[in-house]
Amino acid sequence: MRLFIKIISISLLFTFSSKTFGQSQKECEVIIDSAIQKMFRKEHTKSLEMLIRVKTVSEQKKWDKANFRATNNIGLNYYLMTDFGEALKYYLEAYDIAANMPDKKHIMTVVNNIAILYFQEKNNKKAYEYFLKAYQTAKENNRNDKAGAYAVNLGLVLNKLNKTNEAYQYIQEAEVLTKDDPKVNIMNKMALAENLYLKKKYKESETIIDHLIPKLEADNQTENLVFILLIKAQINEKKGDYNLAKSLALQTRRLSPNINNREEVYNYLSKINAATKNYDESLKYKDSVIVTNDSISKINNSALFNNGKIKFEMQNYQFELKESHQRLKDERKIFYIIIGSALIIILLILLFLYNNSIKYKQQKQITQLEFEKKQSDNLILTQQLKEQETLSLLEKERLKNEIEQQNRQLTSQALTISSRNEVVEEIIEAIVNQPEISNNPNLVKSIKDLKIQLKSNNQWDSFFKHFEGVNQNFITTLKERHPDLSSSEVRFICYVYMNLSHKEIASILNISPESCRKRKERISKKLNLTEGINLFDYISAI
Repeated sequence: MRLFIKIISISLLFTFSSKTFGQSQKECEVIIDSAIQKMFRKEHTKSLEMLIRVKTVSEQKKWDKANFRATNNIGLNYYLMTDFGEALKYYLEAYDIAANMPDKKHIMTVVNNIAILYFQEKNNKKAYEYFLKAYQTAKENNRNDKAGAYAVNLGLVLNKLNKTNEAYQYIQEAEVLTKDDPKVNIMNKMALAENLYLKKKYKESETIIDHLIPKLEADNQTENLVFILLIKAQINEKKGDYNLAKSLALQTRRLSPNINNREEVYNYLSKINAATKNYDESLKYKDSVIVTNDSISKINNSALFNNGKIKFEMQNYQFELKESHQRLKDERKIFYIIIGSALIIILLILLFLYNNSIKYKQQKQITQLEFEKKQSDNLILTQQLKEQETLSLLEKERLKNEIEQQNRQLTSQALTISSRNEVVEEIIEAIVNQPEISNNPNLVKSIKDLKIQLKSNNQWDSFFKHFEGVNQNFITTLKERHPDLSSSEVRFICYVYMNLSHKEIASILNISPESCRKRKERISKKLNLTEGINLFDYISAI
């Protein structure tokens, strides 16, 4: 459905004689205006013929405005003929012309036209890119009337991309900017209704739709009426009122102004009948979709055939135009040669051209040889760079593997120490529980000294020296970033950096896994890590 706003700059139309050929900028503008009038009367062949003539003259005389308008409207002719490939070619050429003009409104117009092409072909990402560019250009040049229309387009295409929150922002802005343009404002309300439906705000969406229906019926905007009735049908389907949804869908089928819209309606009727287990009707509408697609294909093929004939006529016309110009040049040349008619001058000219030709060939050969040499040098340099890059990657991989191996050894050492401590503590507990031992104060004191020795940090000092050697500057960098960390917290972070589990760290530190988890949370809070950022991910980046 064409729910976008077509921004086409059209001046007042003037009468035009088919024999007139624009020799001034003003005459070219008159021809363009007349060509636009014929374009909307679907006289595309005549319109294209006139625009091509203007384009030829304006290119020669470097009249950028006339050249832009002629090129842009050639593209528009092809767009209305549904030849989107040819339309895009001329729109891009018009964009290049507009880019060198001081008035940026021309860029807005052609960029919006390009976006419409992509929207028609359901390439919504590209359509969004160009609609956004048109909108930003309008804002930069304080063209709020244009910005409002482009904001509506952005709302519609973002709805299709299911970016409803972003779409809603543009729709809200457009509501203010388009309040003085009723037609564009209605389009904006339609975009808002679709946006609310996608957000599952069915009641609010239906209220807007019910308000729009009488206006669209009064203005005979059948295509837009089909669009919002189809949304209303889907709302009632979501609410469980399948009968009303089906009734509205049937109404859209009767109203569908063109065969492309009918395909979307038939698809929905097939879906709603399937939902109500009316499978025969569902299959019937599926068949209608196939028939519609066949019809669209035939129409497109017919359109392509007609467009091909028009293109041939235009190419033939351009050829005749060039032939005419060439004949004029030839006649002038003959006239000047007859007037000048001096054999010596002709021979000198030929000799000069011959010498230039030889010099040109020699220069060309030299240039070719230089180019080939540079190309060869570049290939060698590229190969050397690739080899250096490969060696660098291999070295990095080797160093990474060495660090991982040493970290695995450190982890194994830490877990071994932890296991040994657990075994020793279990033995100590077993000894302490013996009556003959518990009654001996000297032995009890010695056992306590042994337990204190188990918790000594001396063995860990050696461990951290090895850790710092493997993971160079990690602890130094950590302390520089967070100087308020205690030594026990630094130790805990090192274990986390080695990717040990809560259970393994708890075993090493002789604490419970729950205490380990709480300590990790306290350290994360102390490091000011926001919610959702993992401690391991943070320290791994150091």
